[in-house]
Amino acid sequence: AITKAIMLRQLVRRLVREGGRRWYTSGGTPPPAEQGRSFGREGLSWRDALLLSTGLLLGTSAHIHSETQAPFDEHFIARPAAIVSPAVVNITTSSAVGRAAMGGGSGFVIDGDEGLILTNAHVVRREERGGRGGGHGDARLKVTLQDGRSFKGTVLNSDRLSDLAIVKLEGCDERLPQAKFGDSTKVRQGEWVVALGSPLLLQNTVTAGIVSCVERKRTELGIPGSRTDYIQTDAAINVGNSGGPLVNLRGEVIGINTIKAAAADSIAFAIPVETAKFVVSQIRRHGRVVRPYIGIKMLDLTEETARMMRDRDRSFPKDLHQGVYVPQVTPGSPAEAAGFRPGDVIVSFGGEEVRRGSEIIQLLGTDVGRRHQAVVVREHGKRVALYVESEENVS
Repeated sequence: AITKAIMLRQLVRRLVREGGRRWYTSGGTPPPAEQGRSFGREGLSWRDALLLSTGLLLGTSAHIHSETQAPFDEHFIARPAAIVSPAVVNITTSSAVGRAAMGGGSGFVIDGDEGLILTNAHVVRREERGGRGGGHGDARLKVTLQDGRSFKGTVLNSDRLSDLAIVKLEGCDERLPQAKFGDSTKVRQGEWVVALGSPLLLQNTVTAGIVSCVERKRTELGIPGSRTDYIQTDAAINVGNSGGPLVNLRGEVIGINTIKAAAADSIAFAIPVETAKFVVSQIRRHGRVVRPYIGIKMLDLTEETARMMRDRDRSFPKDLHQGVYVPQVTPGSPAEAAGFRPGDVIVSFGGEEVRRGSEIIQLLGTDVGRRHQAVVVREHGKRVALYVESEENVS
């Protein structure tokens, strides 16, 4: 404590000697020309020096923020909201004969030149399928911009496995403001986020919260057929928010608001923007989302499930406690051609040890036609190497 006090006293003396007296004793702020001024060989600015001295006094290591970081003041939520809100739209689905809206949600502009909107597939699914009548004229999309103007929307394509879709505005000849994609791989638990959209058709609504979980597994949520994990947030997300952006404090989209917990408040989920980047690039390149397919169902093997397997089948390997269990192989699939059997346990894929089916999906990558080696364990611990070539799976 004595050493820290001496260091603090020396630092304060240096600040005073360098001309800091007129700023700190008066409680004012330095003029713009002095705000980046450095002290001594360490090159500390006056702001960083204060942070450091505070850290020494409190016995903590003060974190020095970059000059580009937005200040944490009463407008720290308003700033990112103002950046992205001009690109946020409201989407309503109505009948062709002009009856009341049948549903809707939110979205945001991802290409202002072409008038492309990103939203959830479930928001536009009725329009895409043409409603219950089966024809594309049975339902219509109306896209309303922040300034109140409305345009007809047409679904270019959607991807049910990621629950994302791209909508094109019809009759809009001007360049629209567009949102900027961030990087969801850099999202941290506890950081502030802002959700924008039209909950309950209340347009231009902004809510805020924090990231509660960076990577909530789809298996935890029990979403059948999903091919993405989720960002969990406590920002208020309700019916109508679906498809709207979840943004960081820099105003960058890090997620697409998708679902909320039905039986709880402050528990909502967004699709990571990295998933959206993949889907958008696939739709714009191929007109659809193309994924590699091998034709097996997968179940993550745990010690508990392995014990149940052994109780049911004595030939199940005794020393096997992890891997990916294959309960079913699709007839006529690449997996069947490669020699996969129901009951196989995949322990290695593409030269990598695997414990979860999601790891195999990741190792399959995005390229169709690649040959992958899989090592499976069969009855009595027999190991077999199989070689499977993926085919195209169009969602």
